[in-house]
Amino acid sequence: PASRPGIDPLPPAMEHHPTSSSSSSSHPLPTPPHLELFGGSGLEEGTWSYEGKKILAPMVRAGTLPLRVLSRKYGADMVYSEEIIDHSILASTRVENKQHQTIDFLPTKQISKKQRRKMAATTQPENRSKFRTYIGEPVVFQMGTNDAIRALRAAQVVAKDVRAIDVNMGCPKHFSVHAGMGAGLLSSPETVKDILSTLVRNLSIPVTCKIRLLDDEKDTLNLLKVIEGCGVAAVGIHARNVHDRPRHPAMLQKLKPLVSSMSIPVIHNGDIFRYEEFDWAKKETGCASVMAARGALWNCSIFRPEGLLPVYQVAKEYINIAERYSNPFKNTKYMVTTMLIAQIPKSPACREAQTAKDMKILSEALERCRVEPSVGDPRHYQLGVKFISREEDLETIDRNRRKHLRSLKEGLARLQEARKRILEETKHEKATLETSEMNQQSDPSINENPNRHGSTPKYCHSLEKKRKVT
Repeated sequence: PASRPGIDPLPPAMEHHPTSSSSSSSHPLPTPPHLELFGGSGLEEGTWSYEGKKILAPMVRAGTLPLRVLSRKYGADMVYSEEIIDHSILASTRVENKQHQTIDFLPTKQISKKQRRKMAATTQPENRSKFRTYIGEPVVFQMGTNDAIRALRAAQVVAKDVRAIDVNMGCPKHFSVHAGMGAGLLSSPETVKDILSTLVRNLSIPVTCKIRLLDDEKDTLNLLKVIEGCGVAAVGIHARNVHDRPRHPAMLQKLKPLVSSMSIPVIHNGDIFRYEEFDWAKKETGCASVMAARGALWNCSIFRPEGLLPVYQVAKEYINIAERYSNPFKNTKYMVTTMLIAQIPKSPACREAQTAKDMKILSEALERCRVEPSVGDPRHYQLGVKFISREEDLETIDRNRRKHLRSLKEGLARLQEARKRILEETKHEKATLETSEMNQQSDPSINENPNRHGSTPKYCHSLEKKRKVT
């Protein structure tokens, strides 16, 4: 759709509260951005829905709290976290951050002496959390996993602080597929059913998943029926195949017959770059909601009904929010340079931003980029990708397909090993439990005192837990 001709005046920049090295601890802490923007009032219970929503899609390295807060300010109804592996969230501890009024999940392992010295030298140490949110944020926690029991344990860690759990089943990267996660799950419907059914049965919050299209439309429909039968609240579909790349256009025409056969809400993902395209994609596909990924990554004012803001203004506000949340500099730099590269990849000021070592240099480089029309004026905004038809790029698609098959072979082997290991552990624990019961019958003293702590053996707890889960 054509962009709107008019553009509203720029809103005033968010008030900035810099942290000075000479500031005293007696000074009041600055108001966190989410309290300043939303007043700290979250969604009321019972209002969570997947109908008619404009959603910030999950993006690795991008879906951290600053982008989620800024996207909500511009009008996003729902935001997804970046994908976090189940092992990672299990190795973290929940901490309430009073300075930022957030809930942080910090790594459990001890901080090294070098890191401790570095943190002590700064007045505002960087955020080290694996995941950060705040009370009332309409956030969906996306998780990478290949095991039902571990997925449940990880989901239970964050379940009280998020609105829903989403399982990533669409990431085509090697590190996900070769571990049996992401798009590697698309070829293992049994594992998909095991993971989703376990989460749905044991969690009190909605469970969803996000997939990609399979080569055969019937295979995609069969997989969707398996997912629907698990009792999930919704399913997201990225309208590309696993071996496609971002430069290949999303296949919106393939979604309509799939959506019409589903009884649960379907969320479309793929090639949303302007506000008008949310309603257009919803009408073209019949999906209940639409999510934006790269469009929001390059300029998250895509959620504004009034139209896009200049990239300079968006990047400036992002830096402001990131600093107030003590966001890691590397992550802030990645986000700002991604916005600039999409518009002016060959600009000297953009290259200076890419090599920035601290926030001051990054901010100065952003100021120099302001003179560029596509950065300072939304009327000159351009897409950061040039689409190529699949017919013109068959060689790349075939090469990606071969890479995916090699990764998939490793992933399926890992899934098979994991399933075999669980069966062996269950069989061993069952045999141990039976032996214990026989010993208790033959020796009455064991019944009086099962162990010196007066509690049941550990394997009994473990087996009972597995029985409940499975």
